[in-house]
Amino acid sequence: MKSEDLRIEQLEQEIEDKKREIKRLQAENIHLQETVRGLDSEAHKFKDLVYSSKFLFAIFMGENHVIDIANESIKEVWGKGDDVIGKPLLEVLPELKGQGIKELLDNVYHTGESYHADEVPIELVIKGKPELRYFDFTYQPQKNTKGEIIGVADIATDVTKQALLNKKIKKSEREFRKLVNFMPHKISLANAEGDTIFYNQNWLDYVGKDLEDFIGEPWTNILHPDEKEEVEQVVAECLTEGKNLDKEIRLRDRNGDYKWHICRATAVKNDEGEITSWISSSTEIQNLKIEEKRNEDFLKLISHELKTPVTSIKGYVQLLLSLLPADNKEVDKKLIMKPYLNRIETQVERLIRLISEMLDMSRIEQNELDLKKEQFNLNQHAEEIIEDLTYSNKDIQLELENNFNCNVVADKDRIGQVLINFVTNAVKYSPTGNLVQIKIHRHNSEMAAVTVKDFGIGIEEKEQTQIFKRFYRISGEKADTYAGFGIGLFLSKEIIERHNGKIFVKSEVGKGSEFTFTIPLNHT
Repeated sequence: MKSEDLRIEQLEQEIEDKKREIKRLQAENIHLQETVRGLDSEAHKFKDLVYSSKFLFAIFMGENHVIDIANESIKEVWGKGDDVIGKPLLEVLPELKGQGIKELLDNVYHTGESYHADEVPIELVIKGKPELRYFDFTYQPQKNTKGEIIGVADIATDVTKQALLNKKIKKSEREFRKLVNFMPHKISLANAEGDTIFYNQNWLDYVGKDLEDFIGEPWTNILHPDEKEEVEQVVAECLTEGKNLDKEIRLRDRNGDYKWHICRATAVKNDEGEITSWISSSTEIQNLKIEEKRNEDFLKLISHELKTPVTSIKGYVQLLLSLLPADNKEVDKKLIMKPYLNRIETQVERLIRLISEMLDMSRIEQNELDLKKEQFNLNQHAEEIIEDLTYSNKDIQLELENNFNCNVVADKDRIGQVLINFVTNAVKYSPTGNLVQIKIHRHNSEMAAVTVKDFGIGIEEKEQTQIFKRFYRISGEKADTYAGFGIGLFLSKEIIERHNGKIFVKSEVGKGSEFTFTIPLNHT
């Protein structure tokens, strides 16, 4: 009996175990059903995503590449409907024969290696007409649960517009390169950061290198050592501020000789105003520089030779004037020679001033312009100069605004020379105006500024960067109207820069000009 009871207990235990196992299996079954439903849901979502995607998507099954899946986007590109499903690709698109597509699909299907290509031209027949399209596409092998390849997935993008645009750009680049290689100038292109990406043939001939070698080294290597640091600084400022470059620079040629060039660089900007690249031109001016040197030497010689006799003429004129009676209207009417002597004296003064300017220019070229610095009151000095100029320019009102009292340490005569040049230019270029304003003001905590403003003819914007160059004169009809050698502003700029100051111009045609120079304040 005991053995039977034991057997019954064992059976009951086995039954309980089976019940628990059944419950566990039921729970697992419920979980699996939920997982399957979840997977079905994800599969439907993925299918919906694929079918609604703008990307072109299809799956080709078997060796004949039978279309198993094709989303709306790819059917639209093919110009086909839903009836393509279950048909071989080449049956649906027979025009693909001979275009290499079948060979690519075969290779992916048999090797299991994916394939990707960009901007591939493929001719499709759409609505009965052949049409060339361009595609980026990837072919990926599709495998079953055993790891066997059963088909190929096609994921593609129609890039026809982009490809045609790229072809136009490449064509334009080829035409541009041909054009710049025929130009007599040295042309280069750089990216937004200033790294050169192209030199034309004239550049390569000049340096004696091929394009790859020349691009591979810093362009600053061909700068003259005396100018390298300055040029690098100027170029860095242009890159940072987006300013154009316009500078005379010596560049080393293939023989190691340095020749003068006028170098210009302009920023190329997109519609948003962002710099995308730089285009530069360098034109050799070595012969012009040699000719300039000859002219400078000639002017220096002539100036020295003229200085003594002109000074003597001035002395004789002043002697003759001193022998005449003092100013008296009645007496002056009888002294016919007096007005002529006065005119001679005025013209001699002008000639002496011109000779002095030419000698100063020569000294600057030889770096021999000495500055005799002393402490003086800028306001008082300006008042004295304006008083003298007022006496000789009675038809023009010279108005001095003298609200900022300051002392400077500078060459008093040279600063006076700059102010005189500014004022005489303002008078000269204000033929119908009657007012020239002179203002002494604070530029910043370290610098004083003097501004001369006229209401005359003004200066065109393109000439405002040129007027401080030596011998530069305004172009056009004005060149004959307003005499001058183009030396005064060149000297003024050199004098101010040698005082560690700066010179500026603001002007508008028909409204007048405003010239300003700055010099360091004396804080002691």
